Amino acid sequence: MQYMQNRKVRKPTISLRLPPKLLGEVDDLVGRAHMKSRTELLERAIEAYVQDLRDSKVVVVKPWTEPKARAAIVKYLRRKPSAFVSEICEALGIDFELGFRVVRRLMEEGIVDRTP
Repeated sequence: MQYMQNRKVRKPTISLRLPPKLLGEVDDLVGRAHMKSRTELLERAIEAYVQDLRDSKVVVVKPWTEPKARAAIVKYLRRKPSAFVSEICEALGIDFELGFRVVRRLMEEGIVDRTP
């Protein structure tokens, strides 16, 4: 006797623990969005989150002293004369607070200026 088998490749199954309140919200959203199941909602949510992470930049902040940050920022601006402070900080891995402080001092000293 032969049995018919589904030849469709199945997705792996995972276990997921959620707090009861969040699970209630998931169930509510499944109903309101007319989805087939919790799985459909969770797949969509995870796909959207993964896409957001793929599209985002990950910035690794390195330990900088103010003099080293100053030298690195000046060197960066020699190569790229016009840049946002946030862009400089991201490129060099400098903490934003330190980066803005250093650029403010460089402006006060007349070493750098705002673009018109």
